[in-house]
Amino acid sequence: MTLTYKRKLRNYLINKDLQLRLIRNNLFYLLICVIVTVGILLYPIIHDMMFLPDLESQYHAALTFLLLVKRLVPAILIVLVLFMGHTIITSHRICGPLVNFTHIFDSLAQGDLTGKVYIRKGDYLKSECERINLMIVGISGIINRLFANYNQLLATLQSLNEQAKDTETKEKLESSLKIIRQDVEYVSDTLSRFKVGVEKTRD
Repeated sequence: MTLTYKRKLRNYLINKDLQLRLIRNNLFYLLICVIVTVGILLYPIIHDMMFLPDLESQYHAALTFLLLVKRLVPAILIVLVLFMGHTIITSHRICGPLVNFTHIFDSLAQGDLTGKVYIRKGDYLKSECERINLMIVGISGIINRLFANYNQLLATLQSLNEQAKDTETKEKLESSLKIIRQDVEYVSDTLSRFKVGVEKTRD
């Protein structure tokens, strides 16, 4: 049975560990940028509040400071909310394909080559998805050729068995053995295209 791994539309936190880590890190750096920017903007006013010689100038600087803070705080909160929403959506478009990759890799590890990676419109990693699907198609093609050659080899052996029962002419046996050797060489050449790790034996 072919399994297709399609994600739910509204499930934005599909990889909570990774996505929350991205959100936390991005918000941390954004807060640093906001603090530095606000500090640079407010420093002259704070300086005037603290070091101007007359109280009236300090009073006007304090009013200006309060007015700026009153306007900056809502703006900063709005920016933080928008940035967090943007980060969630962006991370969702990255993590969605990664989740599908994981499912497909699990299937490949079990020898199932019938699945494909599906991504939605707007998701990232589209080119990687296409490469993985092309890889699956390529491996499936090689294995299908191996199966076809294996079936041909079985048919040749069956034919050889029948010929041995009917007659034991040397020419027919040599012809059948030649075909078998060719089939075995083809299977060997196809298998040699794969590079596999050597499993270590346990003591």
